[in-house]
Amino acid sequence: MSEMAVMIPHNDGWLAADLNLGNDHAVIFLPGWSGTRYGPQRILLQAARNAATSGFTTLRLDYHGRGDSSDITEVTLDGMITDAITAITWLRTEHNIAKISLVGLCSGGNVALGVASLDKSVSKVVCWSLLPFMEDKKQIAKQGTPRKAMLVQYLRKIFRLQTWQKLFHGELNMKGAQESLVKDKEGDADEKTRKTSKRTIMRELIGFAGSVYLLYGSRDPESAGSRTFFTSWFHQHNINNVERTIEGAPHNFYTALWTAEVAAQTARWLAE
Repeated sequence: MSEMAVMIPHNDGWLAADLNLGNDHAVIFLPGWSGTRYGPQRILLQAARNAATSGFTTLRLDYHGRGDSSDITEVTLDGMITDAITAITWLRTEHNIAKISLVGLCSGGNVALGVASLDKSVSKVVCWSLLPFMEDKKQIAKQGTPRKAMLVQYLRKIFRLQTWQKLFHGELNMKGAQESLVKDKEGDADEKTRKTSKRTIMRELIGFAGSVYLLYGSRDPESAGSRTFFTSWFHQHNINNVERTIEGAPHNFYTALWTAEVAAQTARWLAE
């Protein structure tokens, strides 16, 4: 396995990426909304290296305006989808890649589905902690809002002995808990607009002939309703999908154990 840093021409700038050349099946790893090609606790790096040991060509991508890619001020969901398509075109042209699979964390999963809705030749899509598209959030809210689920999680913690022990020793992050409950994780009105596609991606995904793998953490309050929504939608539209949960893991799968499990599950499913 030999990784190399590459710069993919894009508009008047470039997209930074890390490439490992293997067989003619490439797996592109897509970070979340404001993330980089390494991912939290280097989860994208570890997952890409696991896939590379199975023989895949892997590419970890920085969207424009993120990480080491050239700076373009307005980052949008549609722009991130275009970035991923640019990377696919580059792989096919420069390295004779015949088959493409996509792995995305959180918003990266939305990007992956957006690409698959345009390029039906995409083989597999892996979504970690996938959240609904902005236009689908009203339907998700009926099944249980993320904030409500988060409140329930905090209420459960109140009755745990270790919570009171942390409080006694000054180790409990009360400010962080308060901010998590109060703030709008989708950002202000401008950011919500940039996170909303000008297309109806789910409608355009109908007819996708590939497979989708959904992976969630059981302690992810942001995923409330998301699993039910997506698995139901995929079943309704006859799109092959698998949904799995890692017990105890939060949204970004923090800890080395959960990160390793995500990477291992992803590599196994891609190789099937």
